[in-house]
Amino acid sequence: MNYRSFHGVDLSEIGLGCYGLSGAYGQKDPQGYKDVLRIGFENGVNFFDTAEGYGDAEKILGDAVRPFRNQVFLATKVGIKFGSQPDLSPAYIRQACEQSLRTLQTDYIDLYQVHFDDPNTPVEETVAALNSLVQAGKIRHYGLGHLPTARVAQYIRCGQVFSMLMEYSAAARYAEAELLPLCRAKGVAAITFSVTARGLLTGKFGANPRFEPGDIRSMDPMFQRERLQSGLRIARRLAELGKRYGKTSVQVAIAWVLAQPGILCALTGPSTPANLLENLGGSGWQILAEDMRLFDQFL
Repeated sequence: MNYRSFHGVDLSEIGLGCYGLSGAYGQKDPQGYKDVLRIGFENGVNFFDTAEGYGDAEKILGDAVRPFRNQVFLATKVGIKFGSQPDLSPAYIRQACEQSLRTLQTDYIDLYQVHFDDPNTPVEETVAALNSLVQAGKIRHYGLGHLPTARVAQYIRCGQVFSMLMEYSAAARYAEAELLPLCRAKGVAAITFSVTARGLLTGKFGANPRFEPGDIRSMDPMFQRERLQSGLRIARRLAELGKRYGKTSVQVAIAWVLAQPGILCALTGPSTPANLLENLGGSGWQILAEDMRLFDQFL
């Protein structure tokens, strides 16, 4: 596992997220997920991400990392729970932070991220609340999640934003238009998620993918019509490239993301040890410059 440094923090190139515990991809076994988180740590992962809106994910993550809490960088998100409207008012942020601390079984949160935009709360008020949590030692840093670019720029102007969480993969590159350039220009770390396009780039899907009940990918535009066909073509090209390096399409997809300037960490969400270990093989090597050029030309 390779590590990247940012503002005095050394983070594993590959992080583990808990979105899968929200039920978005069907039901997951909590104990099995804990095992994955533990095995990830044993193999060098030190960045773990969750959210108050992911069902029981904060509790499951807190239980899993408790034996090695001080050796990892723990991130969670604030602002929305299932079935609620976004709320980034100072009162809610303080209340939610205390609840997350209890649920995660920790005295501090390394990275507290604004999850979704709350248009009813001025950015200045949200930033003031986050700064007060930093001063109180409740959180170490704060970052941003699913926000419009203009809103991201506001937060960067008003506060000390550590990171921006963004979807980014070879099949979903819209972050290249505004978000990544903004982060690079302003010195904000980019943390990417869906780096294999929610599994589309793994090579495990065909032209008519089927999902278990409750899996949101059954309604995801990524898995429909032209975008599905495009993703399958990219997956095949990744597999071809992987043969030259002895890597899988998953590992090439992750390495491609990590090769982009400004990326601090590629967040993954495997639910089995086998998938985890495959993902970790995306770190520790690089795609040669000429192969990058040809692949980008293909894209």
